[in-house]
Amino acid sequence: MSFNSRETSLAAGTPIRLYEFSRGVWRWLYNTSDRDITVGTQLYRTLRGGISDNGIRQSGVSKQDAFVITAPADIEVAQPWRGSRPSAEIYLRVRDMHYGESEIVHRLTGSISSVKWPRLDTCTITIQDIESSMERPGLIDTHSRTCTTTLYSTKCGVDRNLHRVETTIQSLAGRTISSGEFASYADGWFNGGYVEWPIGQGEYDGRHIETHVGEVLQLLGGTTGLAGGQAIRVYPGCDFLAGTCDGKFGNLLNLRATPHMDGKSPFDGEQVF
Repeated sequence: MSFNSRETSLAAGTPIRLYEFSRGVWRWLYNTSDRDITVGTQLYRTLRGGISDNGIRQSGVSKQDAFVITAPADIEVAQPWRGSRPSAEIYLRVRDMHYGESEIVHRLTGSISSVKWPRLDTCTITIQDIESSMERPGLIDTHSRTCTTTLYSTKCGVDRNLHRVETTIQSLAGRTISSGEFASYADGWFNGGYVEWPIGQGEYDGRHIETHVGEVLQLLGGTTGLAGGQAIRVYPGCDFLAGTCDGKFGNLLNLRATPHMDGKSPFDGEQVF
């Protein structure tokens, strides 16, 4: 029988939902049945306690259409969200099939927006699909005295590898990490930058830097995942001012700002600007 025949059948259907989470080359594969399912060369595992979702909705309202997966509290894909949000997105592809049929139908593509543990033995994973993400309000590139782009992005053009500092953590406490290497740079050099470290499979996790004083960096999100003696890579930040862009990064030609913009708005109601 075909997939559609199984779907419309009164008793022949044996539906199984496949969840494929990914981050770089990492894959977490699960299915809703009571046994492991092999699809091609990939093994979709069953979970003790099961995995399910609230169904795919298309009302046109992003919050109402949230795709929520309920799974055991110790499901592997949710663990990076304990303590702080991962620095890279974890994507999800949802597909449906019927047991014994080779035909598989794609249902949804999105990424994890949040993870909660409402009970000790349960977690809920909220997914934002691609269509909903396009409906989010966002910043537009406007005239501003400060730069409107992101440091090290394509528009910015600064090569982060030229400014990378590689060192090891000498000590850490609370939200701070220390290394003598940081003291060789002026206070504030790393403000607004970030620190990253390898987590396996070529992937890196990271934290943004709030302040830099002497040999101490204070991190946003704390030091979860870090340890004394661990190798890290640190990148300086930018305050998006013209002087910093020129003096610190030599990138004034790519500055996306109007530092000498008139303080008077052409839209304040006067007939003559």
